[in-house]
Amino acid sequence: MASSFRRLALAGGASASAALGAYVGMEEGAQRSVIFWANAFPVYLQYRAVQARNRDGVRLGVPAWTGLTLDDDAANAAYEALHDKYALPVRDLVYSMRGFYLKNAQLLSTRDDFVPRQYLSWCKDTQDSAPAEMKPGEAREIAIRELESNGHEDVFDEWEEKPIGVASIGQVHRAKLSKKYGGHTVVVKVQAPGIERRFRADIRTCIDFCRLAMPQHVPPLEEIERQFLTEFDYCAEAENLEEVRSIVMPKWGKKVYIPAPHKSLCTKTVLVMDEVPGKRLADGIRDQFEAIARYRGTTTSSLEEQERQKIGSGSLTTPDVKQAAERTKRVNTLLQVRHSLLSPFKLAYNLSPFRLLTGPVSRRPPPPLINLGALLQTLVDVHAYEIFEIGVFNGDPHPGNIVLMPDGRLGLIDYGQVKRIDEDARRVYAKLILAVAEGDVDECHRLVQSEKPEGFGAKSKNSDPNVSFKLATFWNDRDTPDVTEGLNLQEFLDEMQSRDPVIKAPDEMVMIARVSVLLRGMGNAFNIRLRMADAWRVDAEKLLTRTDPEYFLLAKK
Repeated sequence: MASSFRRLALAGGASASAALGAYVGMEEGAQRSVIFWANAFPVYLQYRAVQARNRDGVRLGVPAWTGLTLDDDAANAAYEALHDKYALPVRDLVYSMRGFYLKNAQLLSTRDDFVPRQYLSWCKDTQDSAPAEMKPGEAREIAIRELESNGHEDVFDEWEEKPIGVASIGQVHRAKLSKKYGGHTVVVKVQAPGIERRFRADIRTCIDFCRLAMPQHVPPLEEIERQFLTEFDYCAEAENLEEVRSIVMPKWGKKVYIPAPHKSLCTKTVLVMDEVPGKRLADGIRDQFEAIARYRGTTTSSLEEQERQKIGSGSLTTPDVKQAAERTKRVNTLLQVRHSLLSPFKLAYNLSPFRLLTGPVSRRPPPPLINLGALLQTLVDVHAYEIFEIGVFNGDPHPGNIVLMPDGRLGLIDYGQVKRIDEDARRVYAKLILAVAEGDVDECHRLVQSEKPEGFGAKSKNSDPNVSFKLATFWNDRDTPDVTEGLNLQEFLDEMQSRDPVIKAPDEMVMIARVSVLLRGMGNAFNIRLRMADAWRVDAEKLLTRTDPEYFLLAKK
């Protein structure tokens, strides 16, 4: 680490200086790259310096009296100081640059357990409420111009200027169609001008940065680049919506809703689809906290602090998804029973003279708790169906893309990141899930590094089975200390890279692993333990029973 850190600093300093000198006259992508390197790289070096003095100084046996090393307490204090110093400047940089950097912030926002609180507080805002990029009226002008160029005039009778959602590549507005187009309410997704060009440049900048600083991230980033660049064709997204809707709704329509696109009104940069009534998941949870706080006569900040203290003290245990669903169901039942039992006594008190002393007591029923365990189980099951049964799945299931509907269903929106995998890849992934669930190190290694169609075709320098197993488990099942060895995210990936450098990533697994990480992130945010190998095991077994029964029977033995 020490030698690589010096190499990184020298190379980065030279690159940044040269880039800054040539800034004037550059095209937009190059200018954005310079801005990224000039702002982000010095911050990165300061974090790496603390890490080097802590981990590598101690590992190399550098005496403490030299002042060159930091023990864990000193390193944690140094990290906290850096978080306090740079969280807001990084936020401002992300909001000004937007593009792929905003997309990354959305992903990080789901990992309460990995992202420092100073960064997490604003990362969560990027899920659906980042500052609008387009000027007032610009989105409407783009939509009308695009639709008129396709022969559709006077499409909208009403248009809400305030966006109901702002994402990394555009924003969403509620509108009402004119009578000749049906007259009902829709949502219109409008792509920001020039965003595709900026997005492409940003991904290349991130890949170049990782190639120098964190080479283990390059292969998966290249797969993400290929997948993300399909997100800029809203006609393709409309096709995705229609396809997934037609397959998922017949089986899961009682629990989820996928909106229908108006394909005749969709262009490359404008997507018109049915409105999904309700609130975004994050907003619904926030409203519930406020209602509970009012009912208890306290504030949401106090309630949240109480929850944090319970989690930190260990008095609030972390259930799995089924336990969480049952626990919430029991609590809601008990709340209703308690309210029913106390209501007559409250009424009697309010009718008595004693109410003159303290005022009447409230007889309103307690707000029911959102059953996060049941909702998360639905998301896990629906995505298992998409991955194992049909091979077409949404690779971006973050909380900003999930709506709590009034009828109790989950609205699933934003199908720009749809990935398709053939039956061979699904079968290999099903075998991997079973191997991870059983802790079968050798089988995990074989499946990850065997050539397609028997495996994912990944390659590493040392072909270390233990590294293959740990990475497969980390990305596709859990990130508990027994897997990460007590290291944080970056340290763990650095350690795996040092033991067995990645040459070729398992491309077909990258987007599925992204789904696993996002779903587990939601679980962590809700204080629900989620192990994807256990959660998806039944679906994996069903696929193998149908497509490779001999392997499945052998695996059971």
